[in-house]
Amino acid sequence: LIAIESLREALRDDTILVSIMYGNNETGALQPIDEIGQLLADKNITFHTDAVQAFGSVPIDVLASRIDMMSTSAHKINGPKGIGFLYVKKELILEPQSFGGEQERKRRSGTENVAGIVGFAKAAELAILEMEQKVAIYTRLKEQLLAGFEKEQIAHSVNGDIERSLPHLLNVSFHGKKVDSLLVNLDLAGIAVSSGSACTAGTLQPSHVLKAMFDDEERVRSAIRFSLGLGNDENDIDYVVCELAKIVKR
Repeated sequence: LIAIESLREALRDDTILVSIMYGNNETGALQPIDEIGQLLADKNITFHTDAVQAFGSVPIDVLASRIDMMSTSAHKINGPKGIGFLYVKKELILEPQSFGGEQERKRRSGTENVAGIVGFAKAAELAILEMEQKVAIYTRLKEQLLAGFEKEQIAHSVNGDIERSLPHLLNVSFHGKKVDSLLVNLDLAGIAVSSGSACTAGTLQPSHVLKAMFDDEERVRSAIRFSLGLGNDENDIDYVVCELAKIVKR
């Protein structure tokens, strides 16, 4: 989590913009957005938040949180790929980066992706309507997963504050195990997990997020991210726990 005092100390007289993730895409950590928004509003600094992971998973109130700009993406809420939106506070004037037309309120020229926009709008509508139900399901499945680790005596540590995190993400380090081996064996069992964000898929470098959190190379290199989705249920969790127990006890 970002410490408010650390952010305050990092601000300079010429700081005009601060951009912070609403919810981290590896650990699920939810930042203190309200406090950050208030701090930046008091100093007249524009506040942008990347809410790609959070949108549709937690309630967001851009006015109450003093958010000036917010970006998110459709594919994270089961919408079409290749479309996103940028919320911009009405009073904020942005210089266009492309020219030729006056589309998107004169901010971005070019023909709009109508099919993508409609698909995104419908996905957003459903995400908001179903959010409370999904949060309850994901929370229960996360609790079941952790309870399974305990029952099977799988040595592990949760990376991040589970009480202040996105409902669908869980990052766990498995003591004494190498993540490469865990990922391969879980994949062979038909279980899709990752050692970091989708953005860093394929890299051999350990997570920069976890390295910043822990001065513990073994913990960083034994971490797995579990991401829950609409199709997951209790049977999936039981299967993951069962297969993982076999793998770590070999």
